[in-house]
Amino acid sequence: MLFLESETMALLDLYADLHANPKNLTNGGVMLKPHAREQLTESLNRSFPREQPWTETQVTVKFKNLRSDYAELKWLCAQPGFRSDGECMTDDWWENARKLRPKCNPFKGKLPWPFEARMREILGENPRQRLTRKKEKQQLPRTREEGARQEQQAQEQVIDLADEESGANTTATNTLPVAEEAAAAAPPRHKRKRDESIESDDSYQSRSSQEGQDRRATGAVDGSYGRSLARSVEQSAMASAGMARGFQDLIAIFQEQTAKCRVLEQQQCDTETPSVALADQRSVLLSIARSLEQSTRAAADLAQGYRELVRAFVRESDATRQQRE
Repeated sequence: MLFLESETMALLDLYADLHANPKNLTNGGVMLKPHAREQLTESLNRSFPREQPWTETQVTVKFKNLRSDYAELKWLCAQPGFRSDGECMTDDWWENARKLRPKCNPFKGKLPWPFEARMREILGENPRQRLTRKKEKQQLPRTREEGARQEQQAQEQVIDLADEESGANTTATNTLPVAEEAAAAAPPRHKRKRDESIESDDSYQSRSSQEGQDRRATGAVDGSYGRSLARSVEQSAMASAGMARGFQDLIAIFQEQTAKCRVLEQQQCDTETPSVALADQRSVLLSIARSLEQSTRAAADLAQGYRELVRAFVRESDATRQQRE
């Protein structure tokens, strides 16, 4: 199942938001854990309803392919004469690059690559972003240890105060009023309230962080969806027109070769000697027939994808119009 540019951009936007939470990452620091991959797939299917929803495997494979493409782009960027916009890069330059690294050739005519910025962000190749992540990883264990140590010290202080006041009450004439005894026992109770307040604040901050992450993911999808969808419609229309022209040309060639084959068959009827030319012509005709069959299947797949794209475009246009009204 092919991913359109708008769908791929939405996938990376959602991936970047999930990637920002270290709890969602594997030990390598790039790939998502199973629960995060499941959340990514569900969010993508909600944003782009299809007759056949994407599976978790398809989404994961798509990201791995984008990661491989980004590695090829990085290699291209390091070559002399490379331009990020693809301008002034001759066919000879691309031919030399293809000889050195064949997998980079698909970038010819497709620069600038629209997913470069997102992949750089996800892979943490921004120097400032790498430094921030390193500091966060270093500070997190220290913060937990310091928090536990401070909590233990506070508990010890409370116990010491309680013991001192209890000793003073015993050595005196045991004439403390009931109210003062209640006051002496109050600190542990305040400590419990303070702990409950801290836990409540942590829970609230965790929920707020999750809600903010969901809002950012939704906003990122909505922001780029309209523009990418319009480009995808235009590109799909051009691809459909190009495939239709190619299919017509292939049919014309098939008819021409069929006529030649008939002429050779008539000539073969006049002689008993097997014709090598007729055998070759039949082989050519068979190859063209197979190409026609493959082109028919490809055209059907493209038509199905184009119908789904048009449906999505109509839904987005209706939603935008309703919001304006």
